Amino acid sequence: MDWLNKKDRLPWMCLVIHLWLILLLATVSFAEETSPAEEDPIFGGQILSLTAKKEKLIPSNDPRFQVIQDEVVVDLKENLMWKKLDSYQELKKWMNWDMAQGLIKDINEKRFAGFDDWRLPTRMELESLFEEEKSVTWKYYWTTNVVHIDPVFGYTSCCFWSSESKDETYAWTFSYIRGKSYPSPKGGPGLSLSAIRPVRSMTQSEISEISKTPISKGKDNE
Repeated sequence: MDWLNKKDRLPWMCLVIHLWLILLLATVSFAEETSPAEEDPIFGGQILSLTAKKEKLIPSNDPRFQVIQDEVVVDLKENLMWKKLDSYQELKKWMNWDMAQGLIKDINEKRFAGFDDWRLPTRMELESLFEEEKSVTWKYYWTTNVVHIDPVFGYTSCCFWSSESKDETYAWTFSYIRGKSYPSPKGGPGLSLSAIRPVRSMTQSEISEISKTPISKGKDNE
């Protein structure tokens, strides 16, 4: 025998639903108040590159590199201008090779740093930034790794797309952990561990002009 008849059951059901909604709203509000400044919505906080505290990097003071307006890094040895922030530092997401083409097109249309000839680097150009004696920590999930690149680039990513295709399906990427190139699917998941650092070739007149500019150490990057 039911303890409530159908006539009395409806108010009780309404009360239960009302209390459930109050509890749900309170939970959401608490989560918003206690969330860190940076979140990892996909993997629930496991990606340490998003959530771990970053200590201030010690600059190498290598005269090879010069920062211009905290936007680009000029490599005076290779006569190259690199975007200081890589795509993951800036967008907080990985990308595949096909997505990288769109990003290059976008920064050229916007004339980033006043130029419209940005491109993906070659494997050799990526390798030119690998310096085994230099190290920057790179954290992912619960692991701590080391990337071998000058700290002028901040807390950079580990692996970068090059402009070079292996075939119709694969393109070459470069790892600053191992110092080696390896092929990856061009249209692979956007959650791969690859990013891009756009580069452009510099003319001799640009190099001469920049050599006269006072060196800037820039700010710490994430």
